[in-house]
Amino acid sequence: MSLEDAEIRLKQCLEEIIEIIEKTNVEQSSYTNSRDKFDSNKQIMETLTIQLNNKLKSSLDALSLKYRQYFLDFFSDYNYDYKKGIFNETIKKYIIKQLSNDLSAIINSFDAFQAAFNGNLLLVKNFVEKYPKYKDKSGIWDTTLLYSSSRNNHIDIVKYLIEQGKCDVNVQNRTHNQNLSKDLRISPTSGSTALHAACYYGHLDIVRYLIDNRADYFIKNDAQETPIYNGLLRYNIKEFFEDFLIFNYSNSNKNIPQSTILESNELIFDSIWEYKSIYSDQWILFDDYQSNQMQQSFSSQINKKHFNKDLVMNIDNHLYNISLIQFLCTQTSNSSNDEHLWIRCRGSSIENFNFYSKWQIMFNRHVSIKPNKSVSLEVFHIKNNSNDHIQIKLNHWYYLNDNINQQLDNTSNYRRKYLYIYLTFINNDLFQFNLKTFSFSNNDNTIQGFIRWIPTFISNDNPTIIDNFQPLTNLNILPLFRAYSREPSSTNDHIHQSTTTITNQYLDINNNGNESVSMVVRFGDLIAETSDVIVVCWSSKYLLEMIYECGGSSVRTAVNNQIEKKSKKLLTSVKSDGDIKSKRIYFIYWQPESQIEAVKKSLENLISIAMETAHHDDYKSIAFPAIGCGDYQYPIPIIAQIMVNKVHQEQILHKISVSFIIQSTKKETFYHFDKQINLLNQSASIDSLSKIVQNGLIQIEKGDITKQKVDVIVVSSSSDYLRQIVIMEGGEQVYESYERESITSPNSILISTPPGNLSCKRIFFLKWMPDENENILRQSIADFIWNVIQNVLAYKFDSIAFPPIGCAHHNISTSIIIQTLINQLIYQIKNRNLSLTVKFVILPDQKEIYQEFYQHLLECEQDIEPATNDDKVPSTWESAAGNTFRFIVPFKLDEYKTIADEFYRAMKGKIKKIIQIERIQNERWYFQYLAHKKDFFKRLNKNTEKRLYHGCPNNAVDSIIDDCFNRSFAGLHGTSYGIGVYFSSDATYSHQFAKPNSNGERSMFIARVLIGKTTLGNSSMKTRPPGFDTTTDGNHIFVTYHDAQAYAEYLITYK
Repeated sequence: MSLEDAEIRLKQCLEEIIEIIEKTNVEQSSYTNSRDKFDSNKQIMETLTIQLNNKLKSSLDALSLKYRQYFLDFFSDYNYDYKKGIFNETIKKYIIKQLSNDLSAIINSFDAFQAAFNGNLLLVKNFVEKYPKYKDKSGIWDTTLLYSSSRNNHIDIVKYLIEQGKCDVNVQNRTHNQNLSKDLRISPTSGSTALHAACYYGHLDIVRYLIDNRADYFIKNDAQETPIYNGLLRYNIKEFFEDFLIFNYSNSNKNIPQSTILESNELIFDSIWEYKSIYSDQWILFDDYQSNQMQQSFSSQINKKHFNKDLVMNIDNHLYNISLIQFLCTQTSNSSNDEHLWIRCRGSSIENFNFYSKWQIMFNRHVSIKPNKSVSLEVFHIKNNSNDHIQIKLNHWYYLNDNINQQLDNTSNYRRKYLYIYLTFINNDLFQFNLKTFSFSNNDNTIQGFIRWIPTFISNDNPTIIDNFQPLTNLNILPLFRAYSREPSSTNDHIHQSTTTITNQYLDINNNGNESVSMVVRFGDLIAETSDVIVVCWSSKYLLEMIYECGGSSVRTAVNNQIEKKSKKLLTSVKSDGDIKSKRIYFIYWQPESQIEAVKKSLENLISIAMETAHHDDYKSIAFPAIGCGDYQYPIPIIAQIMVNKVHQEQILHKISVSFIIQSTKKETFYHFDKQINLLNQSASIDSLSKIVQNGLIQIEKGDITKQKVDVIVVSSSSDYLRQIVIMEGGEQVYESYERESITSPNSILISTPPGNLSCKRIFFLKWMPDENENILRQSIADFIWNVIQNVLAYKFDSIAFPPIGCAHHNISTSIIIQTLINQLIYQIKNRNLSLTVKFVILPDQKEIYQEFYQHLLECEQDIEPATNDDKVPSTWESAAGNTFRFIVPFKLDEYKTIADEFYRAMKGKIKKIIQIERIQNERWYFQYLAHKKDFFKRLNKNTEKRLYHGCPNNAVDSIIDDCFNRSFAGLHGTSYGIGVYFSSDATYSHQFAKPNSNGERSMFIARVLIGKTTLGNSSMKTRPPGFDTTTDGNHIFVTYHDAQAYAEYLITYK
């Protein structure tokens, strides 16, 4: 069969399948009754699945192997098993529209990929806009649109695909039929990127453009070739990289580098040591012997516990003390004058020594500053995110800020010679940093200077990062080697941050290997644990006693030494002996903290140190106890979440299997660790992003919301389509519960149903629709999230799954919806101090929506301070036992007399007697209210709190006390001034709604209400108007739209 015939046959097959799907759509649309839909849809989809099974089996067998594999690759999202000739599960109704679209994409892909090869921009553009899901796919000839256009030098298409099409610049070609190359030479295009093609064919303009847009020139194709290697036979490309990259510093080796520094993961001697007088602009080379001395001073420290921070050398016939901490030479006291020399090492601190460093700059020329010979040794700092101009002093070192440090680290890692940065603190001028010569200058060379790095050091006694230019008396210090790095202090975060991206790239390559790791929790005993390493905290008396009893002489000696010396060394490694089954014991110094945020940081640091050390010691498995869950009684769910998530992060860095060993009596501890691992496993096979927010976790992942194993799934009325899917997947139980609640509570904001066939515990159906007005949209999302959280807390749930609500509506800003959703959840978790796991689950084909969620979560505030409870509960509150919220106020107290007198006066003779007054002590609600009060005051700069009345039937009292003035009761007091919760300063008005019970007793709350900015309301207002907090009748009625905007302070029962 010719290629043309194969293509025609495949297109014909696809068109016939599309026709079958469209016919099914027509059949479905003919049903109008919701019950009929529910009963018939399942049968319709089963019939469609059978029809497609039959059609695909007969059609695919007739295709050539290459075209069949091409189709199956496009079709991979639909769980079709070609060998069996069936879909592994019934096709879902909600995917058939996308299925039809995908089939159309395959038909149009033949022309589109040919157009990218030939240079037809219009056809490529139309394809990408209509089928954005396939912009990074490989076509029938196993190359991407970006690769094909780069190969044939169509730079206009390349620019479109990168800038407007948002293609992945590093997307690699894929071979659709792996069997074709099983016994043949690997195709050079397989696994190649656009940069591979541009380099191989010598298209320098495209090479420059791709690299400017973050193309990776070290990425390898399936033949293990980098783009650099592909371009070696092209003189212009070879010349470009010879100028663009740093091949070496100290020797004449001209071999083109094939990986980043971190990917090479080996120490080499490639540096140039120099010195200069503090009065001079000339750097002078140390001789070979002196250079080797300084090189070896660091290289020999990697496995040592003490660092020799000073050397003595003869330089120009004078003796100098050399500080390897400050990179400073000072003449010895017996010299004739007091000369100082700065030193530097040109070369990578990671590649030469494997430690972290900090970058400094020195200005030696400035057109506006006259040279000054009165130089001091003072070192200055350039602050983070500072746009203020600095006062430049020539011949002084300045520490660069975190952002520039990170850029220099990345540039060095990628072996680039030049880095261009706009320096905001010097007129936002553009500067070129030359990492070969370690110099910098602006475009017109009116400002020039030198750069250098100096090592980062930590105290070995109290592992904190030290200031290189502060007195270091009696401090035992070590360079911060990568194998032993700990979480840096807040002022030195750049050391960790500067390697984050680089490290991830290195690890992604490692993760492509066959080596796999596991994370498990099991009941057991650390003594009998057969992992390579077990971790024991000095603070755990129980474990220490067990270790001492079962260990041999070396273990007992280590324990005895610790008891005698009370060392605070972070980690002590001891070889196991006696009855202990592991190869090694890591004794960890861990200091319990009072604040949970501090506990989190210390636990993360402990895990990081233990796993990094195990990795360095070449061990493959490690076991942890449940740290902090015994005598210290930290919240077990939080400890489990912290430890599991941190281990997961470290396993990306270090391929080590981890076991959590739980005592057999600690079943609750086992449950929470098991739960966290299960949550982790759900997202292991799909794209996801997680961010810890105080005690909570927010996750973005691709998947199917009906498959989520969480406590509750949330569905909004903005998507009737998703509502039907969830009901259909949930089955009869969900359908009947939803229908019943819809009839009995038609005005309810939220309908809660059992899960039916789903894996969650409940399903929340909420009324919510997006609004084109951006202010109303933001407020409605805030209300939506508030209502979800209120009900989650009422059910005592701790995990939620949301769909991307409102993101499918035209004329509505998806960006505002996503940003507000994430920000509101962060706000709720932070201000309520919640231990919640929140997931946003996006369908795999909603790539743009996923990317926007991903970006917003990535860019949102990362370090959120824990909420504080500085405000105390009122002095009148009594000690509470259990969940008691109601406390009778004795009539003898002044508190009773004040409330009663005011109530008699306000009721104006409409009351016979007060039966009792109860004080409401709902601490959670109270502190939520106080948080809102602070926010109102900060925003309005005045106190707008009022004490108002709220009458209600007796059967609503408990619900209000337990769950606030929930808006699900909106409308019970009328809707004349807005659909919210009504309060009044006129007790006689509220009295109308305090319906008597069978004993003639009525109930009325005295509430503290935050009025804020108020405006005249009307019956159409479902939320507060933009810029206002409440609505009013202009007299005594106030309507609130947030549950925590009011707090029920007292409940009066009267006749």
